[in-house]
Amino acid sequence: MGEIRSRVRSENIINGKKMHQQHVDAMEAKNAKYLETVLEGLKASWTTQGFNAEEIKTLEEAWALTAVKDKANYRADKKASKKLYKEARASLASRQK
Repeated sequence: MGEIRSRVRSENIINGKKMHQQHVDAMEAKNAKYLETVLEGLKASWTTQGFNAEEIKTLEEAWALTAVKDKANYRADKKASKKLYKEARASLASRQK
C-alpha cells in the first residue's frame, strides 16, 4: 500500500506542477493582452493631444516603467518615468509655440 500511495502522490505532484505552469502562462498572456490594449488606447489619446511619433515613444517608455511595478527598482523607475513624461511635454510645448 505504501508504494502505491507514494507513486500516486508523485504523479499528483507532477500533474499539479504542470497545471500550475499552464495557469501561470495563461494569466501572463491575459495580463500582456490587457496591457497592450491599455497602451493602444493611450497612444490614441496622446495622438489626439498633439504628440508626434518620437514623443509617443518617450511616453510609451515612461508608461511602461510605471505600468509594471518592480519592488527593487520602484523609486528609480518612478523618477525615470516622471523625467520622460516631462521631456515629452516640454517637446510638445516647444513645438506649439
